Amino acid sequence: MPKTTYKFAFAIIGLFFSSVTFAGFEQANAAFEAGNYALAQKELKPLLEKGDARSQYAMGVMAENGFGMPKNYPQAAQWYLKAAKQGNTDAQYNLGAMYEHGVGMPPNYQQAARWYRPAAENGDIDALSNLGVLYEKGQGVKQDKILAMALYNVSVALDSNKNSQAARNRQGLANRMPLEDVKKALSLTEQFLKPNNLKPGLQAYLD
Repeated sequence: MPKTTYKFAFAIIGLFFSSVTFAGFEQANAAFEAGNYALAQKELKPLLEKGDARSQYAMGVMAENGFGMPKNYPQAAQWYLKAAKQGNTDAQYNLGAMYEHGVGMPPNYQQAARWYRPAAENGDIDALSNLGVLYEKGQGVKQDKILAMALYNVSVALDSNKNSQAARNRQGLANRMPLEDVKKALSLTEQFLKPNNLKPGLQAYLD
C-alpha cells in the first residue's frame, strides 16, 4: 500500500531561522540554537505582531514539538493555519500532515488535501507525494490513479533521493496500473514539469 511522509517539524526548524536575514530572526536563531526557547519566542513576538508568516510557522513548530512549552497540537495547528493562509509552503505541508495523520485532531482527508495541494503546487516534494497517496486511495478527493502517478513522478523528478517514499509508491502503483494509464500519467507528468507549469498545470487539471 502507498504510504505518506510525515516529516517532523523539528527536523527542518533551522531552515526558516537561518534563511532569514531581517532583524529579529538572527537573534531568535541564536537563542534557539542555544536552547533558550523563551528568548527565541521573545525575539519573534514583534514579528508575530506584524503578521509575519515565517514567525507564525516557527511558533507552530515550537508548539508542535514542545520547544520551550508543553506540546500543544491545537495551538500548533492555529499557527500553521495563519502562516499557510499567507502562502508559507512549510506551514501548508505541516498543516496537511496534521490533518491527514490526526495529530491533535481527528483525521480529515479533505482538509489534508486542501493544504497539501498549494504546497504541492509550489514544488514541495513530500506534499506532491502525499497528495498522490490521497488521490491513489481516493481519500478526501475523487480517486484518480493517473494523477496520483503523475504526482509521484514529479516528486521523484524534483528529489535527489531516488529511493524516496514517492519512488516506492510509484513503483507499487505502476505494477497495478494498465500500461495505457501509465502512459497517460507520463504525458501528464511532462506537462507538469514544463518550466513554471506545475501550479497552472495542476489547476488546469483539477479545476
